[in-house]
Amino acid sequence: MTTTDQSSTQTYSEWEGEITQYVADELEIPYSEAAGIVEGQPFYVQQAWGKGLNSRETADKVLKECRSLS
Repeated sequence: MTTTDQSSTQTYSEWEGEITQYVADELEIPYSEAAGIVEGQPFYVQQAWGKGLNSRETADKVLKECRSLS
């Protein structure tokens, strides 16, 4: 999967789906479990959307926060 820059043509749902897929791939877990991780970090995801970060950058931030909690 290629890194996609957030653009005006990409919806929040599409962007969030890419983040979830990156998390699933990185942790080698099912997409549904990755969705729970992403949904558990709403502050970071919404902040990243507002800043215009791409899905890869956002996934890295979510993973960093997830790992710091464990």
